[in-house]
Amino acid sequence: MLSRLGVLLISLGMILCVAVGDALTGTEVHFTLLYLAPIAFGTWLAGLGAGVSLSISAAILSISADLWARQGAPPATAVTAWNLLVQLGVYLAVVLLLTGFRSRLEGEQLLARTDALTGVANRRAFFEAAELELERTRRHGRPLTLAYVDADDFKYVNDALGHAEGDALLMVVAQTLRGSTRAVDAVARLGGDEFGLLLPETDGPTAQALLGRLRATLGEAMTRHGWRVGFSVGAATFVEPAISVDQMMARADELMYEAKKTSKGTLKLLVVGSPPPPPPAVTPSPGPYGGA
Repeated sequence: MLSRLGVLLISLGMILCVAVGDALTGTEVHFTLLYLAPIAFGTWLAGLGAGVSLSISAAILSISADLWARQGAPPATAVTAWNLLVQLGVYLAVVLLLTGFRSRLEGEQLLARTDALTGVANRRAFFEAAELELERTRRHGRPLTLAYVDADDFKYVNDALGHAEGDALLMVVAQTLRGSTRAVDAVARLGGDEFGLLLPETDGPTAQALLGRLRATLGEAMTRHGWRVGFSVGAATFVEPAISVDQMMARADELMYEAKKTSKGTLKLLVVGSPPPPPPAVTPSPGPYGGA
């Protein structure tokens, strides 16, 4: 991945090459459009500031190439200034259009991966994050925990207090989950009142303690707002890599429904697979006289 400075230097080099060609071909051939390619390249990859800098550089080099080609009869100063401003205006217009287009594109991509109500990841983004973590688990052999969190009696809040209160509850749940987990953990709303947690490098005992604290924190948040809602959690810790993300999500979902059927407001966790065997003990070889 090119750095911002690398992109800027490459773009300037391309502009310089265009300027050399512009000077060598004389005044009959116009290179204005050719300058736009490196300007667009730099703007798209390095941002608005780089685009403005490249536009100024391209306009100056273009006018310089034109003046060099007219060695014997340079145009009037006012004409040169006008040509400079026109070219700079064209370049800056393209930069602004590209910047606006990219900003809108990034915004739409973010919306496509974010739950509109709660602001956390949606099911699609959670699935993609789980794919990446599963692949990392296969490479490094570290445990991975996936959990489903379901709000018990959420329907009562919607029916008795209204959908606006239900939406407020979901937003509090999302904020609590995000604020009570690590930066490396993924939090997503999977649909309705169900949330997903992806906990990389988290074994069974650690997941049990973390999710227990999380349920208590959620309970405190519900009490503060006067919502009579508990949380059932189903979690699967994969010591050995799962076959697929679908298998991981299905196992956690099953455990969550088992927790709800057994007793609402409980945590059910299952460790899948067995931990890798410890490395064999190394016995020092006896010395020449039978000693260590």
